[in-house]
This record gives sequence, C-alpha cells and structure tokens, in this order.
Amino acid sequence: MKLLMISNPAAGKRLRHGLELPNWLTSQSQLVEHRPTEYPGHAEKLALDACQQGFDTIIAAGGDGTIHEVLNGIMASRQQSVRMGVFPVGTANDYAYSLARRAPATEPFAEPFSQRVDIGAMECLGHRRYFANVAGVGFPGRVAELARGMKRLPARLRYTIAIFRCMGASYRTDPISLDDQVPTSYLMISAAIGMREGSYPLTPNAKLDDGLFDLLLVGALHRRDILRYFPRIIRGDIPTTDPRILTDRKAKIVLRSAKPIPFHLDGEDPWRNYPMPKQISEFRLELEVIPSAIAMQLL
Repeated sequence: MKLLMISNPAAGKRLRHGLELPNWLTSQSQLVEHRPTEYPGHAEKLALDACQQGFDTIIAAGGDGTIHEVLNGIMASRQQSVRMGVFPVGTANDYAYSLARRAPATEPFAEPFSQRVDIGAMECLGHRRYFANVAGVGFPGRVAELARGMKRLPARLRYTIAIFRCMGASYRTDPISLDDQVPTSYLMISAAIGMREGSYPLTPNAKLDDGLFDLLLVGALHRRDILRYFPRIIRGDIPTTDPRILTDRKAKIVLRSAKPIPFHLDGEDPWRNYPMPKQISEFRLELEVIPSAIAMQLL
C-alpha cells in the first residue's frame, strides 16, 4: 500500500497536536507520506497528483471541504482502485457523522476499506463536479455562501447565524422545473447521500450505499413557518405533514430555471474553479448518484 494523508492545517484543533494514523493502517503501508494544504483547492490537486504517482490510499484529514476536494481529485484521476479514508478534524464533520452510522459490513471479518459508498455527480453549464454528502439548491446555497465566511465559529452556530441572515430582505423562493414538471416555487431542494447538511439532520434516513438520493423538497414557506419548525428540524424531525414539505428518493434529478440559482456541494462553492457565465439561455442542473463509486473508511 502507498498511502498519502492530505491535511488542512486550518481545519480543527486536533491538527495542532499532530495526527497519528492507526497502526493497522500504517503497518500495511510500504510508503506513508503527509502533505498539508496551502490554499483553497490545493487538496484536490494533491489528490490528483497522488493518484497519478501511484498512491492507492488517500486520507483526507480535515472537514467536509477537505473531503470534497480530495474526492474530486480522485475522481478526476479516473482510477477506480484508489481508496479514500476520512480523518474528521473539521468543525461540522457532516459526512463523517454518516460514515460512523452506516451499516457494518456483511462479512464478520471484513477488511478495512471493504465497503464502497455512493457519491453524487453534478453537471451544470458544461461543468462536472462530484460530492460526497449533499447538494443543496436555493436557500441552502445562499446559507452556505454566508457560512463560508465565518470559518472561525462552530459549525452549527455558523450555519444558524447564516440561516437567520438569509431570512432578511433577501429571503426568496425560486421557480424551478423539477424533472420537466410544471415550474414550482421552491425554497430549497436538497439531494443528500448523507444524513446531515450544515450540521442539521435534514435527511436522517439517508444511506450511503443504496444508490439513491434522499430528497428534501421545500416549497414556498413563510418566515414564520421556518421559525415554528426550527426546533423540530434541529432534532431531525422533518415536518412532512405540511404539504409544502416533501421527501422522495431518486437516483437522478434535473432542475431547470430561467436564471441561475445558488447551490452548494458539500458546503463548497461549485463555481470556485470557473466563473458563472454572465448570460445564459437556461439554467440546467443535473444531479445523479454514482453507486458504489469508491471504497471509503472512517479513521
């Protein structure tokens, strides 16, 4: 085994005291290297370079953003045999939360990295990106954009502040056509592989390996509705008795709109590497599950 650990020095307090990989992992490795990131997007480049250099196991030591970058670097290499580990030292650790709760391997003495997980793929305006945990469209995209500017705060506090800021003068819904249906005003659409988004358990029944997104579709809620439902949402009790809040499971969805709609992938900006075109004839966002795409292990 050739193992590379990619760490984000700004991810969390545990990194300041050094990282120690488990003995069962290092004892099986012929080569172990550690490369810290130096700038946003660096983990993706390091992961792609490592795949091309023959590393077969890559550990993401950081938060959800580091996981997102490492995953995209591995997927860009097109090397399906590369395995990925998650060393959660971020503030939210939403994806690690789901990894810790996935069903154990069916084999009683299964080897580490024996379980594969689904990932999501995004196609939008000619660009393709991958995500491990969730794609959030509309309100979550606006919230994530604000939350990214508050990295020093704990995750739940950061996202809570961003939620309430987005409920001000900029509060709005977006007319979206979902899978060629009649356009409907949506506050948010979340396509989740994991259980949490922004540290909140919005899709508590999601599974990492069922080949389906758990969808949360929220229509035109008023501000007062969000305030009323907020204590339940914190507990993962999604109020689906409200006809404006729907859940579903699908392997693929296509969203269309007359103008661009904010969205995030694992809390990250999907347009960081390339600018959004100023003029478009139609905004089309395709989200699809790639089943059992990569061997994934929580460390």
